[in-house]
Amino acid sequence: TQTGVFAHLYDEYPALENAPLGVVENIRYRTRDGTDIPAYLTLPPGGARADLPMFIMPHGGPNARDTGDFDWWAQFLASRGYAVFQPQFRGSTGFGEAIERAGWRQWGGLMQDDLTDGVRWLIDQGIADADRICIVGASYGGYAALAGATHTPELYRCIASVAGVADIALMIDQDLQGMQSD
Repeated sequence: TQTGVFAHLYDEYPALENAPLGVVENIRYRTRDGTDIPAYLTLPPGGARADLPMFIMPHGGPNARDTGDFDWWAQFLASRGYAVFQPQFRGSTGFGEAIERAGWRQWGGLMQDDLTDGVRWLIDQGIADADRICIVGASYGGYAALAGATHTPELYRCIASVAGVADIALMIDQDLQGMQSD
């Protein structure tokens, strides 16, 4: 701060300096009820964008969001030839209060429909191969993966829930108990 000069200190991922990375696109799709949903789509290096195997990765929270910044998980999957779809479904933060509030009390409802509609839109666009789609997420995203397997099992070839919420009533009870002990 004394010299007013910035100096490079380190690289967070030095092994990726010359590695080909996937291209991250900001996209929007329309849901069955006409809502526009923003999303990030990471495509494999090399420019392939048709009939790709795909991972849909709903974020945790659900009052959170993804960004278009470097995402090591998405880039790893893209480097293996997968498209990675990260929808910012109703309930996500950072896209205005209306989108965030629209997710209230919609676990397994409109929020899940937003995921399903995005996957179907990518299939209709010819980007995703309908027979090679996996849903994976952590925390709320893990819940969404489990809900996807329950609500639309025909859509997914595989699901993975990483520390996903599997019992909402228990989660609420534990939260209330924690507040009472504070």
